[in-house]
Amino acid sequence: MSTSNHAKALFTLAKDQDVVDLIHYQFEEFRDEMDIRPEWVDMMDSPMIHFTDKCAFIDQLKYHVLFRSFLKMLAEKNHMYAYKEIYSVWTKHVRQHLKIAHLNIITAKPLTEETEQRIIKVLKPTFPNHTLSLHKHVDPDLIGGIQIIYQGQSLDRSVARELEELYTMI
Repeated sequence: MSTSNHAKALFTLAKDQDVVDLIHYQFEEFRDEMDIRPEWVDMMDSPMIHFTDKCAFIDQLKYHVLFRSFLKMLAEKNHMYAYKEIYSVWTKHVRQHLKIAHLNIITAKPLTEETEQRIIKVLKPTFPNHTLSLHKHVDPDLIGGIQIIYQGQSLDRSVARELEELYTMI
């Protein structure tokens, strides 16, 4: 089973039980904790530790039974290491479910509130029935202009890109 199938199965079960928000919060918490304690992931993936012992460790976690069952399934297959990839796909399912469009906005200088509202106004028709969530980044190498990234697709209207295109034409 691929990581996308794991994420989809978890999402489907969470949606059926009406606990998407709770599981999302717990998955985020788990991911953050594992970033601090990667040795726990190594232990859960170790074939030297019996599955019943792994289940006992997981049962000590204060998570919803669905999320603990999900973690047990990963531990049983020694696939706990894949939690980051699964989380990435899981998050996409949650965003679609909650109708949130996360856009990465890259500019040469910090955006003003007025500019941010203009960007939202221009982009809103592209994402009907969605809430727009802007993740703003500053990259002085852009010189000026804007780059918008959504689900791996990029709209690049930066001065740096225009200069690069001009240079290739010469």
